[in-house]
Amino acid sequence: VSSLLGSINFICTLYSVFSCNISTRSSIVLWSYFFTSILLLVSLPVLASAITMLLFDRNFGSAFFDPLGGGDPVLFQHMFWFFGHPEVYVLILPGFGAIGHICLSLSMMSDVFGFYGLLFAMFSIVCLGSSVWGHHMFTVGLDVKTAVFFSSVTMIIGVPTGIKVFTWLYMLLNSNVNKSDPILWWLISFIVLFTFGGITGIVLSAWVLDNILH
Repeated sequence: VSSLLGSINFICTLYSVFSCNISTRSSIVLWSYFFTSILLLVSLPVLASAITMLLFDRNFGSAFFDPLGGGDPVLFQHMFWFFGHPEVYVLILPGFGAIGHICLSLSMMSDVFGFYGLLFAMFSIVCLGSSVWGHHMFTVGLDVKTAVFFSSVTMIIGVPTGIKVFTWLYMLLNSNVNKSDPILWWLISFIVLFTFGGITGIVLSAWVLDNILH
């Protein structure tokens, strides 16, 4: 409940700030907080519902997830991962905003490949990130059409993520930052580690390979 109310507070506050002060619309950090709050607002009620249904199963004799009563235990996995996967982006989007803000500050860019590219990428991640929870469940016996859908969307979400990485690199290459500046190497280290992690995600998006490796 507190996270939901906090998300609503953030959304209303940022909407008010964007409406009153045009200059704040160019802050990639504020946009990242806005998108993060939207993700929380969408995913948290599903988790709350799943926990409530689980408590009813355990304490009041209902059978939402009990096969003996006609329930489906896989339904709980669907509801949990519908929250669990967007939660990954809830944690990383503010970090994306911070990295993007630093890169924008170093490069002093305001063209389409800078701010608007990052904004579009974050918006796409919010939309696609809410549609890929099933890739955590390839081994539970999903039908072929469902597995192919989740596999395809998982691959597609690599596109806006790649846009962010190439945008960061483009801005760093066009910046005047000193090569010995620690902030430059901190940014490069983040991008390298994030890219290696993202590559493993793209590999595991193939549901047949995912089944073999799990």
